[in-house]
Amino acid sequence: MGLRKQNASAGAAIAVLLGNPVLNPAVLLFITAVLGYQYMLVRLIFGVLLIAVVATLANRWFPQPLDLTIDDAPIENPSENGWDLVRDWLKILWWELYTIIPGYIVLVLLLGAARAFLFTPHLTLAGGGLLTMIGLAIGGTLFMIPTAGEVPIIQTLLGFGLSPAAAAVLLVTLPAISLPTLYIVRSAFPRKLLLTALGTVAAAGIIAGLIVGFLPGFKT
Repeated sequence: MGLRKQNASAGAAIAVLLGNPVLNPAVLLFITAVLGYQYMLVRLIFGVLLIAVVATLANRWFPQPLDLTIDDAPIENPSENGWDLVRDWLKILWWELYTIIPGYIVLVLLLGAARAFLFTPHLTLAGGGLLTMIGLAIGGTLFMIPTAGEVPIIQTLLGFGLSPAAAAVLLVTLPAISLPTLYIVRSAFPRKLLLTALGTVAAAGIIAGLIVGFLPGFKT
């Protein structure tokens, strides 16, 4: 949001939005230690490709400057002294709380309740093949997880027999983006770009799963 307010290009800002969780170096090391270097390479390669594609499309479709209005907190006059600064800071904090938090909480609660039923061995491992990967890609794209939260989820499901191909789908899609994330940044990007990011993340996960399904040597 700060980058967009400073008139950064749509491609640069969305590259940060996607790259921060997907290419986090600490998480890449964690993936290597827990799941194996093969999965880390899958995350790294497809993460870079995903970000490059979305950022390129963003700059091509919405070249700077973009005609977007990003709402700011209602501060009438700049701060003149320390007390004014504190007052303005509290106004901004309250504005962000009542404009972002209610919708964010609703989305997180709804998605969290659904995730408790969807990302279970019984349902996740049911069926197989392309349809399973498509379902996991959609779920992984929409649901929110904490940083590196995808690693224990995938590790647990692998222990119950999840295929490496399906694991690759979750590895790419779970951290990249989510509905709560889109809700927060909805005023900073055109809707078409956010929908494109959603679709591209899901597609990247499916492609990663299909390729991994043909590669030998993945740790299960």
